[in-house]
Amino acid sequence: MSRKSRRKKSIFKSRFYQIYFAVVLVALIAIAIGTGWLKGVLRDYESAQPIYVAEDVAKLFENGDYESIYAVDSSAAQISEGDKAFYVESMRQIAAGKTVEWSEAFSTSEDERKYNVTLDGDRFASFTLVPSGQTTRRGNRLWTLGDVTTYVTRREEPAEEPAEAETAPEEPAQLYECRVTVPTGYEVTVDGAALGEANAQVTPDYLFEDGFLPEGVENPMMTAYVFSAASESPEIVVTDDEGAAVALNASAERERTWSCGPKEDAAMREQYSAAAYKLGQQIAKFMSKDGSKKSITKLCLKKSPAWEIFDNLSNRYATPHKGVSFRNEAVTEFYRLSDNCFTCRVSFDYVLNTSDGERVYPTAYTFCLVNQDGKGGLYNLRIY
Repeated sequence: MSRKSRRKKSIFKSRFYQIYFAVVLVALIAIAIGTGWLKGVLRDYESAQPIYVAEDVAKLFENGDYESIYAVDSSAAQISEGDKAFYVESMRQIAAGKTVEWSEAFSTSEDERKYNVTLDGDRFASFTLVPSGQTTRRGNRLWTLGDVTTYVTRREEPAEEPAEAETAPEEPAQLYECRVTVPTGYEVTVDGAALGEANAQVTPDYLFEDGFLPEGVENPMMTAYVFSAASESPEIVVTDDEGAAVALNASAERERTWSCGPKEDAAMREQYSAAAYKLGQQIAKFMSKDGSKKSITKLCLKKSPAWEIFDNLSNRYATPHKGVSFRNEAVTEFYRLSDNCFTCRVSFDYVLNTSDGERVYPTAYTFCLVNQDGKGGLYNLRIY
């Protein structure tokens, strides 16, 4: 008995495998095209990030290119009175031998990026970036330099004395302009003399701007005294409305400028410091895209100024990072303004761990917190 042999049919002649391999081929082509398109999108997005423009501006300070900085420095006229050579030489002398560092600062506007420049850790300059009005071919907006501000005060060189001192006219004593701001009702004495309209420019003002506090809450009054002193460090004594001595805080940004706030509520500070610091952390995390808008608006009183700020604020342009941490925290200036309203200041260094290393953002907020219908919440805030 014979058995008929059958020739095995090639899979390439099978209709099923022909369709199968065609589908696989199309899928591979689609994956390759999609991958190429995605890489193009990512490259386009990355090229439009403001950090690259900021790095170019920061290099001007790092390289000491004050000729270029002069053209965009809004403080140049005040520093040099139009003398570019004087400006360049002065800035180089100030920066000589010092370490230049820069970091991004928080901005409440998504149409502005702020950056600080320091010399050996001291504030030296700041600059901003704004949208240039142009976009990449995929629609990502491009950034350009907005302005530069240096924090340098012009100091005049003392005039040389004439060769014959006995015939030279007597020079008037050099005076230094000073400024002290204290709560209205506090007494200020300078070198033993009480300040008033007769020997100082006296300007009353409010501690907070209009609209910062809820309606009906009294805004503390402050008084600024501007006066001339024979010394850069005059002896200034401040006493409160009960006659107790009050310590002054020196301004980090302006020479010969001091201030103090109203009396702090120590019991309130003890009770609410931890909660206020936690609130500051949550806001910072929202700004860096580590928290949701829903979670932050829940901490605000409904339809309050703070609620409006965060409801309209976008954190989509936050710097990419792998984690965050907090340093040098401080909770101060607890002022009870009514039975249901108090303010406080929270400050810390906010650290983002990026692929390029740590980025440190000095951060400070002033909060206005209100107890409304038995529920406490954030009514308003300042972001520094």
